Amino acid sequence: MTGPGGSGQVAHDRVLPDCDVIMKGGISSGIVYPRAVCRLAERYRLRRLGGASAGAIAAVLAAAAEHGRGSGGFDKLNRIPDELGSTLADLFQPSAATKPTFTVLTAWLEPGWSVRRKGRRVWGLIVRETAGIFAGTLALLLLPAIIITLISRGRPSGLGDWLGTAISGLVWLPLALILATAVSVVVFGRRALAALEKNGYGLCDGHSRDPKVGKPPLTDWLTDKIDEIAARPTDGPPLTLGDLWGQRAVELEQAIVAKGAGRVLPEERLAAREARLLELEVMTTNLTLRRPYRFPFTDRIFYFCQDRLRDYFPDRVVEQLVKRSTAAEDRIDSREGVEVTISMRCPCHQQPVRRLPEAWDLPVVVAARISLSFPGLISAVPLFCVDWSRAFGKRGLVEVWFSDGGISSNFPMHFFDSLWPARPTFGINLSPPHPDLPGLVWRASRAASGVLPPVQPVTSMTSFLTAIVRTMQNWMDTTQLTLPGFRDRVAVVRQKDGEGGMNLKMEPEVIKELADRGAEAAALFDDFDFDDHRWTRYRVAMSEIDEVLTGMNARYADGYEAFLKEHGPATGRYKIGGAARTAAELALTDLLMRQAKSSAAQDHPAGAGDVPHPRPAVRLVPRQ
Repeated sequence: MTGPGGSGQVAHDRVLPDCDVIMKGGISSGIVYPRAVCRLAERYRLRRLGGASAGAIAAVLAAAAEHGRGSGGFDKLNRIPDELGSTLADLFQPSAATKPTFTVLTAWLEPGWSVRRKGRRVWGLIVRETAGIFAGTLALLLLPAIIITLISRGRPSGLGDWLGTAISGLVWLPLALILATAVSVVVFGRRALAALEKNGYGLCDGHSRDPKVGKPPLTDWLTDKIDEIAARPTDGPPLTLGDLWGQRAVELEQAIVAKGAGRVLPEERLAAREARLLELEVMTTNLTLRRPYRFPFTDRIFYFCQDRLRDYFPDRVVEQLVKRSTAAEDRIDSREGVEVTISMRCPCHQQPVRRLPEAWDLPVVVAARISLSFPGLISAVPLFCVDWSRAFGKRGLVEVWFSDGGISSNFPMHFFDSLWPARPTFGINLSPPHPDLPGLVWRASRAASGVLPPVQPVTSMTSFLTAIVRTMQNWMDTTQLTLPGFRDRVAVVRQKDGEGGMNLKMEPEVIKELADRGAEAAALFDDFDFDDHRWTRYRVAMSEIDEVLTGMNARYADGYEAFLKEHGPATGRYKIGGAARTAAELALTDLLMRQAKSSAAQDHPAGAGDVPHPRPAVRLVPRQ
């Protein structure tokens, strides 16, 4: 089997070490990832894959390739950049209502055009779409000028007078054109906003087809491509997360779910997760609830309307969701003997919504689509949940919109992380060119080598506002990348002007160069020193755990010990269990605090010597 880009052999007949991979979002920048992943697959078996936005699409395709490794999955993945060289823009197909706006956007993004040419083209498109408004406004604006001219010059008596009158009236034409254009832009903008709202707040829903394109839109193409790469029929049930996990892992997860409210031990959760042959997670953003979510969701609080989702996914994807789900019955909300019915019917289609299937039954294409919903360009995905935040009697089913994962975390390197990693987690980052270094790919050579966040000069109001948005979006990702044990496992692919991002109409040679650059970046991991990496992570983890235990022990000696022994056995909330279990837990707590005292007595060896900096903070944070 020919390796990625002809650079080597993608092994499927020998044992390879495992690795995890995280990929950053970036719309058309995702073209970087296929050959990067193929290059990694020469040396590693991909175990966990994740990303946001376009990185989520790359993660899904990489998961399909790993699943179909023995059937040429990575060869097929390697060919995708060549396939998209002439069809990338065709994947983004607007609905009929949003097509005028989409045409204006793509005209402005046309590569190789000057700003003046783009402006003329956009002006012409807007005037064409609002021809009646433009002509009527122009006529109304010129009419007073004509009347004033006729009054001032008198009634024309001959050809010369008529020409003079026309020339005098034309003096007003430039101002009239400007004002008529302004009116047309306002009208066009209002129509565009209305069309966007009806189309899920995006120009392209990923499933609607433009008859003039003659090729499948993004989600349809991706659905078939996933199954093709995974060596599955493209006319049957789509590839699911359970297919990636493997039967044994699915059985362990089913056993955990079957316990219901029963206690699931940490060892059981760990065993179920470690049994997964291949794992996929992506980042998405719930705009209605104003928070990020990992997909697949850990909380089963979301529902879907099958007719609603048929606007977003091919029928075979929706049928899989329907087949593996149950219709929701109306909920009963009760308080002090009063009962109120909560309708579980879709407000648009008046049919019962359905609870999302268990994670193992979810099609992987849903993961890609729910993460790639770039605001304005690609429609957000609608699901439903019960709004329990309302007062009693006013609670009901509400539509919740899932948009681009990059809104909340565009490079989720925290996925799959642990204090003591069992395998490396590599990340492929995207950035603009470096002002001083000419190389277009880069990686920190050592786990503890220093990396400063890139400086983005603020020189205007536009750059100031851009910096605010980028900081809100990326502060966590940017901060994390400066930490020891993170920065050495991230390769950076630098993109020149006109590459990636919103550049949907890149030339085939630009796409090929970007894809090959991804393979170059992945090759930087050939000399990755996992022993050095693990030692760095060990030093970081132990020094921070020592700090945490020191703080806990101070509280323990300051009255917490007595509080626990008095309150623990008597509490009515969050009880540990019987007296024996409570005593055992308190004894373990006491042992842990004695270890903290022992560390202090030995001058805190975990924090001695050359501790990697900057130091992270070990703290409790909400699970996404």
